[in-house]
Amino acid sequence: MRRHTRRRFVEATAFASVSALAGCIGGAFNESKYERAIGMPSPQSGPLATNGERALQAAEIAVEDFADEASGEVTLEKQDGEGDPEAAITVTRDLLDNGVPALTGTFSSDVSTALSNHAESEEVPFMTAISVAAEVVESGDEYTFRMTGNLKQKMTGMVEFLNQQGVSGISVIAADYSMGRSAVDFLEQQANNYDIELVSDAVVPMSTNDFVPELQSINTGEIDAIFCPFPGGNGPTLVQQMREQDMFEEVDIVIGHDSYGTEAFREALGEDIVDMYNWGVDLKNERAQQASEQMQDEYDVRMDALSLPNYDAVRMLTQVIDEQDSVDAQSVRDGLADIEYESASGWDVSFDGDGNNEAFQMIVSKWEQSDGEIRNVPQYTSDVIKP
Repeated sequence: MRRHTRRRFVEATAFASVSALAGCIGGAFNESKYERAIGMPSPQSGPLATNGERALQAAEIAVEDFADEASGEVTLEKQDGEGDPEAAITVTRDLLDNGVPALTGTFSSDVSTALSNHAESEEVPFMTAISVAAEVVESGDEYTFRMTGNLKQKMTGMVEFLNQQGVSGISVIAADYSMGRSAVDFLEQQANNYDIELVSDAVVPMSTNDFVPELQSINTGEIDAIFCPFPGGNGPTLVQQMREQDMFEEVDIVIGHDSYGTEAFREALGEDIVDMYNWGVDLKNERAQQASEQMQDEYDVRMDALSLPNYDAVRMLTQVIDEQDSVDAQSVRDGLADIEYESASGWDVSFDGDGNNEAFQMIVSKWEQSDGEIRNVPQYTSDVIKP
């Protein structure tokens, strides 16, 4: 029996136009139309297109990596979700019409929340590799899974790291989106528990490209760290302007989230990125290096802090589809619920009853230059942090 949760109400109201077609979608779910495929409504256009392209390349590597073990071929069905909730829902409808038994490949928490709502309504498993907002995975969810940590887990790991580094005061410049707002709320409520004072914060529109007023309002004499939950195309602009304002000389630690550990971000800033911290993945472990070498050989790019989790998400889904020997959505969902997986990203994965990763460990990395190359190098790995 379906649970009539608040999520169902959100799905019915926010996506009424999609729900009106539910009869057509439901008709797609018969065994004769299923394929051994994973649906990926990843952004192939828009501001997240570069990240989406890397995710799809990593997904292909994951499928190839498992091919020798698999009893049959698993393919990827790719659609351009544009990094936009409405566009992602539209192409997801097409994916479900074509019988895919599982979905992954989203980036922003807003898109992942929309896909989670839709997946719960349509009873098809959806896994987010990187989205952290609490509302992506809600109590009572049965078909949504989060491979990474949620915002509470990641922020807890970050403040533990900052506390270990002796940080006593922090300022935040956040984008006005789900994760940015939630990060500020977390620090307002929890920072004092780690002997850290939230000295100042600014939440600014995603379109902002002039951060000088916010930077000049920060009293660097009162802080040891600046945290920047500001993704997308303007994240590098923020960091560049921080350097122009001498923030890196005046503050011990400047830290961002996982997008700050991507190759695209590094390339945008060149050597200026060195010493920028980020939460992310362990690109130095053996499995990560093997996957990165495969991606380098095939696509002439390395795995980074966003593509490697997408590799893991597809690798897990591929494994479950093969082990269950079924493309029935409920079978795939049940296989995910019971999985114990050692990720290439650097932490174990097992899911609690709501679909959060209860084995997550926070990794903090930093860009360093060595032997003529700039690499993202882990500095800290937390103990397991429960959801």
